[in-house]
Amino acid sequence: MSAVGDRISSRMLELGLRHTDLVIGSGASKGTVSNWLNGVNEPTGSRLIDLAKVLNVSPAWLITGAQPPTQFIRVDAWDSNTPLDDDEIEIPFYKDFHLACGSGATGEALDSETRRLRLSKATIKALGIETKNACAMTASGDSMTPIINDKDTIYVDRGRKTIKDGKIFAICHGGLFKVKYLYNLPNGGIRIVSANAAEFPEERLTAQEALDQEFIIEGWVFSYQALMSW
Repeated sequence: MSAVGDRISSRMLELGLRHTDLVIGSGASKGTVSNWLNGVNEPTGSRLIDLAKVLNVSPAWLITGAQPPTQFIRVDAWDSNTPLDDDEIEIPFYKDFHLACGSGATGEALDSETRRLRLSKATIKALGIETKNACAMTASGDSMTPIINDKDTIYVDRGRKTIKDGKIFAICHGGLFKVKYLYNLPNGGIRIVSANAAEFPEERLTAQEALDQEFIIEGWVFSYQALMSW
């Protein structure tokens, strides 16, 4: 069995999933799933993403084992045209935040935003997020594909800006808005890692370089949704 097959099998065991659950969840045939498990071939493209969702892990972890296995906690979101129920809250949706980040006027952008999305109160409570700190933003660029793609909607807790190794954060770096894995380095340094490492090599900053390059953590990314139309 390949390393990928081992990781699939271990997550099936942890979650109590059957072969049939992977077939239904990923949309692949029984034979294809068997080939993944036996190491004949590996999931790719949309099948990889769908399989990762079934196993509640990141696609990068499935293929490489290099990132922490946990994916995102799923959230249910609605646009501003949906009636607000008692068990829902509205959060700001900074659709063009990547532009505000580049202008250096992020504070004004945050204060003036009027667009909203709705989330379940139970989701926010389960994650320990204060309502005032929850918001949504639009991802920019392809550095986190296939996990988060350009123009996907990301959900951010702006109250959590302390780096925990391997977590995904929304950042502004030298006027550019990015979504990245972050890791701590000695003496206050920061390691910045992309899921799409082939095109976006990791970066390492000393504490002084982070200051000089205006490196700002906007918040922890706790979930995401594929591209939405507004």
